Amino acid sequence: MAKRPLGLGKQKQNKKTKVESSSGEVSRESTPVASQIEVELADDVDADDELVQLKGLWQTYFDSDRDSEYVLNGIVHECDRLLREADKEGKIKELSDVFHAIYALALSELTIFKAGEEEDEKKKKEEIAQFFDNALERCSLGESDCGKSDLLDLVKAKVIIQRIPLEHMSALTVSSKSGLNLNTLVEDAKKHFKVSTKDLSLVYEVLEMFDDLLDITENFGHEEQIAEGLDSDDEEDLEPIQLDKKHPVYEMQQNLASNYKWLKEQLIALLGQLNKKDHAKLYHLTAKKIGELYLKDAEEPTNVYLSLAYDDDESKQSSKDCKESQASALKLVQNAIDYLDKAQIEDEPETWAQVAEAYIDLGNLHDNESSEQEKAYQTAETLLTKANTATHGKYDDILENLKQ
Repeated sequence: MAKRPLGLGKQKQNKKTKVESSSGEVSRESTPVASQIEVELADDVDADDELVQLKGLWQTYFDSDRDSEYVLNGIVHECDRLLREADKEGKIKELSDVFHAIYALALSELTIFKAGEEEDEKKKKEEIAQFFDNALERCSLGESDCGKSDLLDLVKAKVIIQRIPLEHMSALTVSSKSGLNLNTLVEDAKKHFKVSTKDLSLVYEVLEMFDDLLDITENFGHEEQIAEGLDSDDEEDLEPIQLDKKHPVYEMQQNLASNYKWLKEQLIALLGQLNKKDHAKLYHLTAKKIGELYLKDAEEPTNVYLSLAYDDDESKQSSKDCKESQASALKLVQNAIDYLDKAQIEDEPETWAQVAEAYIDLGNLHDNESSEQEKAYQTAETLLTKANTATHGKYDDILENLKQ
């Protein structure tokens, strides 16, 4: 990979040209000049190709901590410049879907910075809405010029999912009753989403954002309690707030189960496109997320089984429900283990411990003192001992409880 300064904006031209953009107000002062930006470009690409440079700059931002509004402004200004030049030469339709996707993604990412800048809530919401609208418009214009594009559809899904919490839910309280049904936006995002092989990292990001959105929806109304530092166990015990049927989030909460199912299906489809050798990090992240979703699915039947198994009620119906919930939970936890096992990383003990904890869950679901239970606990102990040694005692407490 070669690092080189990018010729973004062509420094000489930048000094003469006032940028006129329909993409929203992007600070001229906060725009990087060409000589100040360096990105890594593959050795087998044309380093003088301006679209290659733009892709390199976007990838640099995408793979970074994403704390630089400065770089995003540079991407937007470069997109504006390329658009003007293409228009001048009558070549707008020659701009690829990748160009339009990067333009839209940069606009949508800028909303994160805009959300923290303006103190006037009304003005801030209007500015954020403008950036999101312009991002979606850029996708539509791209499709008009390039034809139907899975990549642009994916970007649309990303923009819609990102704007639901940032623009809409952030302004809501549990008593809100606006006419906006946010579930229609969720369904619109799902309609546009595709596992596009053109950018598998972006596919994972969109699904991760969707997971975050479902978590926000599930815990809507409990933001202050969570912000105060509840641990994961306390968070799981929070009861969902009962919203009025006219509340914008109501239908989203009603559809949580089906949306988690959809999320898991898309992640499984993504994993099927990933080669473990070529996409090691993404493969592990995706497998881990699938495993965690299976564990989440197992929570309800597990709770039913444990409640009935240690209840004094010995009725036939109770016994039947107990066995059915046990079988359901066992299957889900085993599925979780299968994926978490794929997500293990050789030099990351936390991934071994996560598999071990799933085996403990599995053991808890087997009949007490059965050979299956003993085998599950033994597997968990072996993995935890290995992880504990590597982390100098991080899992002492869990190991001690397991051995009791």
